[in-house]
Amino acid sequence: MLAVLTEIRPVTRRDTLYTFECPDIARTARPGQFVEVRLTDGCEPFLRRPISIFDADGARTFSLLVRTAGRGTAAMTGWSAGTEVDVLGPLGNGFSWGPEDRDCVLAAGGIGLAPLAFLAKRLLDEGKQVRLLFSPERDAELLQALPFRERIGIVFSENRGALPAVLTSILRHGVDAVFSCGPEGFLETVAAYAAEYHTPCQLSVERRMACGIGICLGCAIAVRTEQGVTYRKVCGDGPVFRAEEVVFGEEP
Repeated sequence: MLAVLTEIRPVTRRDTLYTFECPDIARTARPGQFVEVRLTDGCEPFLRRPISIFDADGARTFSLLVRTAGRGTAAMTGWSAGTEVDVLGPLGNGFSWGPEDRDCVLAAGGIGLAPLAFLAKRLLDEGKQVRLLFSPERDAELLQALPFRERIGIVFSENRGALPAVLTSILRHGVDAVFSCGPEGFLETVAAYAAEYHTPCQLSVERRMACGIGICLGCAIAVRTEQGVTYRKVCGDGPVFRAEEVVFGEEP
């Protein structure tokens, strides 16, 4: 479907917030889902790019927080308001929560903030207590993208090495749920400490996705089941998984 770019807002030197008008996506998107974006009308780059949904207003618009990291995302910086973009979505399975999840911790590793922002908004709308653990602290400028940052408690981890101590200080007092997105090593640490403190935890896993709809099988990850370790597709079965399902360090 076509989405019309309505606003481009630089957030940091390498991160940009793109807002689109597309009621079909805005009305149905859930936190943790993503879209597949066609970047150019030509052959370079050929493949769409999977990008987490940063926000959706439930009516007309949705937004993407994008880090410029390669040719594909660099092509997006050349867009202007009014550009029509071919987008597939919303795709994948998002985060889930219930009435019992009153005290929620969101752990973001860098641009892993993107899907957690949408989640934080929904949790706040439901009257939940929301705390954001953000790492690394040197990327704190990225938090300027959050319009509701004064409504959440923000805790910084200076780097991944400091993460265990920060997680311990939060989880030892008891929380209802942890939700996380970030690099694999970051997620592995969050999952380990959530397990140690018997805290339900969901992870939004990052993988390269060529198609985003389960055809190419390029985004498989190892997961634990009652029958042993098997493989699931991040695009269709995820990108959100229960932390205890994910097997780290094993490639298909």
